Amino acid sequence: MTTIPSEELAEICRRALERAGADSSSAEILAKATVEAELVGNRAVGVGHLFDYLDGYGTGRIATDVQPRIHRSAPAVIDVDASNGLAQAAFEAALPDLLGAAREAGIAALWVRRSYTCGELGYYPRRLAQEGFIAMASANSPALMSVGGSPQPVLGTNPLAYAIPRPGKMPFVIDQASSSTAYVNIKRAAEKGEPIPAGWALGPDGKPTQNASEALQGTLLPFGGHRGGNVALLMEVLATLSGANFSVDAAPFDHGAVSPGIGVFLLAIDPARFTGSVDRIGKQLEYLRDEHQVRLPALELTALPDHVEIDDDALLRLRKAAEAA
Repeated sequence: MTTIPSEELAEICRRALERAGADSSSAEILAKATVEAELVGNRAVGVGHLFDYLDGYGTGRIATDVQPRIHRSAPAVIDVDASNGLAQAAFEAALPDLLGAAREAGIAALWVRRSYTCGELGYYPRRLAQEGFIAMASANSPALMSVGGSPQPVLGTNPLAYAIPRPGKMPFVIDQASSSTAYVNIKRAAEKGEPIPAGWALGPDGKPTQNASEALQGTLLPFGGHRGGNVALLMEVLATLSGANFSVDAAPFDHGAVSPGIGVFLLAIDPARFTGSVDRIGKQLEYLRDEHQVRLPALELTALPDHVEIDDDALLRLRKAAEAA
């Protein structure tokens, strides 16, 4: 492992993205989001996932030189078409409208449609919490998961994330997939020839497997059985409400030349409109941790570190991508 300053890693990511075909604005936004995922410990959608983006630009799964198109159908309802580009770039383009609407109405919603993968979903509510809002987000992805006993994948890993502001500290953020694990974790295990835990996936024969390569040919399983499947279905409904592809209709994110066209849903709530306060919520979270031994690792992250520890092979591969002619 190599320890590298986060700003240096972001610059390498940015150069690699521009080399792959990203415009300067999108490259900067995605590089920042990628490094942030590493810094908060969500490495499955950090540098390892960035290589999917680099390949996506090279194959055409991610459109280049596109501008997000923002539409406001109601004072607190905002829809942004990513035009087969990045969800992160579409979100940043619509962020001023979302912040303004949430401050005016006390609550506002944003939908992103026709985008590549959402990346680290926690990135979006974290940005809103840094502006003082309680926020939640959902997204869908290409179909990778079985629900309700289906023999084939019909839903994506469809994550849910939420964030609570903490004045003077990093927001408290929870970010989890609706599947027992993220797809990229199984993909990395298959690349390394490592087994996966029981309960993560079924093989192509529909039977439980701990072979990661078999799991890639089969289907992931939701967390908590049918209850996790119900959560995944709700995330799908919210994420696709503005016209994004349903998971079962979305093209793969890791091969081919067609964008998945997935959706992201965001809700921003202004706590200043209520008699309670974020300080009260923060104290309650600390009380649950201190007095009831509730494990809340997100409470311990009070600021982003300024260095990243990264796998040597991944860093070498990334440097090569950034320096390619």
